[in-house]
Amino acid sequence: MAEPTVESLIQANARFYETFEELNFAAMREMWEKSDRVYCCHPGWTPLKGERPVLDSWKRIIENTTTISFTLTHVDAHVAGAVGIVTLYETIASRVGHERHSSSTAVTNLFAFDPASGAWKIFHHHASHSVAPEEGDAGLLN
Repeated sequence: MAEPTVESLIQANARFYETFEELNFAAMREMWEKSDRVYCCHPGWTPLKGERPVLDSWKRIIENTTTISFTLTHVDAHVAGAVGIVTLYETIASRVGHERHSSSTAVTNLFAFDPASGAWKIFHHHASHSVAPEEGDAGLLN
């Protein structure tokens, strides 16, 4: 049986972004925990609580996005028992129709390790607009 490790947590977090880049809602739905503690705050949106509202938001985003890509920096992961905490910066480049968008966000992703499947399931995603620090910036996350 798989164990919750920092390495497997980092891989699960990377899969979350790969799934988003693929615009694959079925795979995105499988990434999320099935519980009432599911929470998501997309940049500029009202926070969403509960599995259905959160999954509906991802479906809407995926259906209306032409392309999206992420550059992830300052990824920091910790495991505390069966909970995984990942903080990072996303630089996002996307297209909705013919409109191009770019932004940077500071992110906290929380995962729960499911021993039955040996997989991490995300239950909390919070992304806020931010300026990503440059390498070596004193006093900022590194």
